[in-house]
Amino acid sequence: METKSERPRTPQRRPAASALDRHRSAIEALDGRILKLVARRLRVAKSVGELKGSCGIPLRKFEVEAQVCERLSSLAERLGQDRTLGGDLALFLIGRSLETQAPILESAYAGDRLKALVVGGMGGMGRWIAGFLSSQGHAVRVLDPAQGECRWGRAENLEWGASWADLVVVSVPMSRCAGVLESVGAAHPKGVVAELCSLKGHLLPTLERLRSGGTRVVSFHPMFGPDVRMLSGRTIVVCSEGHEADRSLVKGLFASTSAHLVEMDVPEHDRRMGAVLGLSHLVNLAFARALSLSGRPFSDLGAASGVTFQKQVSTALDVVGENPGLYYEIQALNAVTPETFSWMERALSDYREAVARGEEETFVALMKESAAYFQGG
Repeated sequence: METKSERPRTPQRRPAASALDRHRSAIEALDGRILKLVARRLRVAKSVGELKGSCGIPLRKFEVEAQVCERLSSLAERLGQDRTLGGDLALFLIGRSLETQAPILESAYAGDRLKALVVGGMGGMGRWIAGFLSSQGHAVRVLDPAQGECRWGRAENLEWGASWADLVVVSVPMSRCAGVLESVGAAHPKGVVAELCSLKGHLLPTLERLRSGGTRVVSFHPMFGPDVRMLSGRTIVVCSEGHEADRSLVKGLFASTSAHLVEMDVPEHDRRMGAVLGLSHLVNLAFARALSLSGRPFSDLGAASGVTFQKQVSTALDVVGENPGLYYEIQALNAVTPETFSWMERALSDYREAVARGEEETFVALMKESAAYFQGG
């Protein structure tokens, strides 16, 4: 006969486990309330954006953002929390609000509506510029041999597009751009032609030849990729070559947005791109290549990584995951690239020699010089 002690026991939940479940349920309910409040805040922010757009008020007012940060930081402190909790929350909410308002304000355009042809409009930046122009109310057509769904309709051919468009935007790979510009010029466009390559120097002979033949061609460079969510804090370079009226048409497209417009000539643009694009890409490509030459699996390094390593890996992963052909062209088509490589080689040599000679003072001086360079900016 089975005794009482031998009978199987039904597992009993410990009081701590039940309490934990209650706390988790409470957190789940609070998460739902928080998300509903954030959604409500964003709906109000959208209304604010609509008012800004109707009144011509800029997207960002930094003193207001500072007030929001201070208000939430102080509130967190009064609630017994660290001030950074309130500040971080404020920055998150401000960022989301700006993303909600940006499409409203950046679709504003004070000039006459244009008919715009985007040559290469099925590529990444081509799609971005076509969508941007469409959001401003311009009539957009795309000319691109690539197949796929096109939201804006396709031009019949280049000749039709050139005679129809007030603005022809050329968004094609840099190595092909000169030939495409020649074809556009041969079609005798009635409007302004604007190319947006990341480098311009290799196009100068073509651009000058087209201008001498009467083509109204402008160069500009959006300093961001096609995944950009808003233009606040973004820079657009407009090159100073060409007629002022033609440049003004291109600048006018962005005049009502929060983008920062700067103007410089083509040689200066490419010199700056040697550092801004060429060097920054090279640093990350070299970092990734050096790791691959270390002989250690990345999983081993990642398991023992620190904050600096993780940040650098994050940036390097973004770079090596990009379009290799574009990154090659950024190095190969810039006349400044040999100088860029020499900067990198000199920097590595300076630090290597300081370490090899055991010269701590030299090493420290190099770091301080670098810090002073950034402080000067």
